[in-house]
Amino acid sequence: MIRVTADLFSGRPNPSWIMADANGEEILKQIAKEKQIIAKPNAGYDGLGFRGIEIEVISDEKIRGIPNSFKIADGTAEDQKTSIGIASRIVEQMTRYSKLSLDSHRLTPIDKHIQKIILASIEQYQLDLERIGKVIKKRYPKLPKNSKRVTVDDASCCDCKYEESKFNPNFWNADSHVRHNNNCYNYGRNWKTNTFAQPGRFSGQTAGAMSCSEVKAASLRDGLKLRCDCLPQSEYPRRLMALVIAPGVDYHWYRKQDGGFWGHKPGGTPAKNTDNSGNLITDPETCDRGSGSTLNYTDFCDYFYAGKSVSII
Repeated sequence: MIRVTADLFSGRPNPSWIMADANGEEILKQIAKEKQIIAKPNAGYDGLGFRGIEIEVISDEKIRGIPNSFKIADGTAEDQKTSIGIASRIVEQMTRYSKLSLDSHRLTPIDKHIQKIILASIEQYQLDLERIGKVIKKRYPKLPKNSKRVTVDDASCCDCKYEESKFNPNFWNADSHVRHNNNCYNYGRNWKTNTFAQPGRFSGQTAGAMSCSEVKAASLRDGLKLRCDCLPQSEYPRRLMALVIAPGVDYHWYRKQDGGFWGHKPGGTPAKNTDNSGNLITDPETCDRGSGSTLNYTDFCDYFYAGKSVSII
């Protein structure tokens, strides 16, 4: 018995399903024969878009030689072609397991629409393999020394101020539980909830669709303010956030950091300060936010302030 998760979203929960029949065991047996398709732990692609298939063995009747949890098709397997082929095969069977309901299915159902998105994202991943390989090898750029937190004048808004914090990825990345259970909204708000926070959930009404208007409205219900709607000193510390959308599919948030760049956290992957090309993010409007037509965060929505009274869950 295995639990499968397609790692591709940033804001909404990733598609996840349980294979409790013989198909799951057959997949494990095939992988056991071709271990070169198993990805290197914590070394794969971690940008926006398809990042691989996670497989977790959830019974103690495991196949010899197979880790309890591992990834395939994340850019680090020795045999990329076979790894991608098995990933596609697993996703093609996905909808038959929709009757076994999980909590995440309320926001990300296991249906043909989601299946189509995953398969199209895998196809785009294949086209981008050369670029992805270069990004994986590219190291984080050196950062300037900075303070814990500074108050800055917003150059785009008369009289508005907000706070920038030192980039601190280890807070989000060192503990695997924290890394997996906090997403881009958590990072943007700078609040670890371990709930994979969703815009509007605190107010009782999440976004009805993955669009700028819907996600923006849900975020405002949580207490965020549009940029230039100045927050008073009583809301200290105030964050500057930016929202982008993959139309009809997903959303993603960035947060301004001290040092002239932006940080973000794509879904349950590590927090980082680089875009899909491995470049330092100095402008969320122009940075590389994906490729292809399915899971590409093409729509830049707006900038927001988040004061201390903003609550997320």
